[in-house]
Amino acid sequence: MNTFHAYFKSLSKDERKAIADQVGTSVAYLWQIAYEQRRCAESMAIEIEKASKGAVRVEDLRPDVDWAYIRSSAQSIANSEFQGNGVVHNSAASDDAQSPTGGSIDDSKE
Repeated sequence: MNTFHAYFKSLSKDERKAIADQVGTSVAYLWQIAYEQRRCAESMAIEIEKASKGAVRVEDLRPDVDWAYIRSSAQSIANSEFQGNGVVHNSAASDDAQSPTGGSIDDSKE
């Protein structure tokens, strides 16, 4: 029996409904994941880990995904965007919005 199946089975009916609501799906769909009839999307695996407070890990739901790489990449990005004092670098805060370039609008062509 997989970790998610055991966890989900141990919950009450109301707790299952609460988890499904938190994750944004139905109890029936979560049972399909628990019985490995459906493959859990990566984004849903993350939400299930959060909703279960870590009792079920993303690695349990999607062992085919290199979660260690994703976590280390996310940490690298977080470290590069913030200085030691928690201030965001100007480059990280930029929305890269630029005004259009080029000539003027020619009204005579309308």
